[in-house]
Formats: sequence, structure tokens, C-alpha cells
Amino acid sequence: MQFESLVRYKALSQRYHNANPQIIDHLVEQAGDDAENLGLQKVQFLVSPKLKNDLVGVCEYLDMTQREFLESMLSDAVSKAWEVVQQEHATPEALGYVKAD
Repeated sequence: MQFESLVRYKALSQRYHNANPQIIDHLVEQAGDDAENLGLQKVQFLVSPKLKNDLVGVCEYLDMTQREFLESMLSDAVSKAWEVVQQEHATPEALGYVKAD
């Protein structure tokens, strides 16, 4: 492994290890049907069996939970979507749907 790759691996490992997303997964698992009392909300949608199998496979390979993977992906996608909306001047304010202060 090249030095830069090793340092990057170690840095990312520290960054995400310290965040410890397994704690949230553990709390959700323990709470069961009462998980929403933790301030979390459920997001559900149906996908093809192949996509589900691919998700399971990549999460197992990366040693992460599906919740951790999907939450990270959704957060990133939402941020990127709002960036595009801003770049294209398509905000509700810019389109005249909301009065700007």
C-alpha cells in the first residue's frame, strides 16, 4: 500500500470510527417499534430484488449497516439536489413562489 493510501485509509477510519454509527443502529434495534421516540423517522420504499441484493452485498463488503449506508446516501443526494436548485436559480423564492425577505 502506498503511503498516501495508507494515511487516507487511517484518516477515514478514524473519522468514521469516532462517529460510531453502530450506536444509533443498536438504539434503534433496542427500541423496536418505539424507535420513532428517539427522534428518528422512517423512510420506506420498494426496490427490485436485484437492487436489494446489491445493497446487502455492498453493505456486507463495507461492513456497514443498510441504515448507515442509506442515510449517508440520502443525505448526500438531498444536499446535491439543493445545490443544483441553487445553481439553476430554481429556488421557490427565485421563481416567485415565496416572497423574499
